Amino acid sequence: MARAGARTAAAGRTNPPRDRFARLAGWRHPVLRVGDLAVDRWAPVGRLRSAWWESRVWLAASGPMFLALRAVGRRPVVPLGRFGTLVNDARVGRQILVDATRFRTVGPGTHGELLDRAVGPRALLNMDGPEHETMRRALHDLFGPKASREIVGAAAAGPIAAAEATLAAGGEVDLVRLLRVITGRTSYALLGAPEPADGDAGYLRAYRLGEELVAMTVRAVRRGIRPAELERARVLVDGLAAGSRAGWEADGDSTMARLRDLGLSFEEARALIVVIILAGTETLTSGAPRAVAVLLDNGAWSTIDPYDGASLDAAIEATLRLVTPSQFILRSCVEPVEVGGHRFEPGERVFLSLHTMTRTPSLYPHGDPEALRLGEPLPREIRHLWFGAGPHFCIGSQVAREELRTLFGALRRAGELRIVRRRAASGVLFPAYAELVVRAVRP
Repeated sequence: MARAGARTAAAGRTNPPRDRFARLAGWRHPVLRVGDLAVDRWAPVGRLRSAWWESRVWLAASGPMFLALRAVGRRPVVPLGRFGTLVNDARVGRQILVDATRFRTVGPGTHGELLDRAVGPRALLNMDGPEHETMRRALHDLFGPKASREIVGAAAAGPIAAAEATLAAGGEVDLVRLLRVITGRTSYALLGAPEPADGDAGYLRAYRLGEELVAMTVRAVRRGIRPAELERARVLVDGLAAGSRAGWEADGDSTMARLRDLGLSFEEARALIVVIILAGTETLTSGAPRAVAVLLDNGAWSTIDPYDGASLDAAIEATLRLVTPSQFILRSCVEPVEVGGHRFEPGERVFLSLHTMTRTPSLYPHGDPEALRLGEPLPREIRHLWFGAGPHFCIGSQVAREELRTLFGALRRAGELRIVRRRAASGVLFPAYAELVVRAVRP
């Protein structure tokens, strides 16, 4: 199991993958590697450059999955045999997400199954029904706009300001490393844990623990839970939440302390924070660099006003629709039901493909679903879909948006940016860059 964990962590550092699909996707594939250079050097800024690089991060992460989604993405619902059913249509998908009675987060082959056994039974993501609603209401203010600004101020403002200063001074910033540090710092801030003695290295360790645990939940969905992996998952949870006791016992305003004051037990509060950390680990670290790249590749960076919240929010919504950091939302059907003319049976797993749902062709009758639509109103069925919908809408969405506002604003204040070096991450679970280095363009 230790070797498996090492492979997962290594994949995040883009060591060469061994499987033939990852090689085909670009690690040693001469056509694609030469294509990377050609696109960055000679292709004009615009749709072609952006489409190339978004395809590249997908192919490097999971070529077969990307090609399969492209092949069947126009079919609203696709049977997958014993694996379940794939949903590509936003209308059908949203109806499923808001129906928490007949489509549950807990069931055989769902993320909730591993969370139940490794994290605890009251971790929000693996709760349904009245108990889940009561917990959500109690937590509302802890992750609202004001609290989110405080969390981001404590975790992200410092490194983002340092990156802005580096760019203003003519230096280079690797956005992938920056976001990993921020993710680790956010984990510490939510837990109320003491700062690591080794600074950024400690924050990056926290990120890697979360990364490995996220990978384990995805593997559990694909092939079930194995005893050795369950034990490893518990070790990862303990490591990720190592400093939570200090936050729990503190008199300050840490999220752990606030959960204590709400009446949660230490185990319940720790489980909740761990799940929120996991939800943001890959979403932010894989999605934010890609979002910046989409804006730069499309030549839309200069249109953002860093001092206007509406302008920043428009850029965030437009780019998250395209990069959809999480690939799928998973539900388990509990009773026979028909949605949008498609029948689902009890015990059936339903895979909601955010990548294809946000590109539902019928919702763009007069435009290209793949185009960056900055400032345009989105169809209601797609709005905020990358954060889910219904009772399980991402409780940390305000934190994620605030981090993106802070990041986009700081980078935009540094001026016009240029990507000087980038590399797609191979063999990882979520489409991402292994490196995305930017520099401010001097007048």
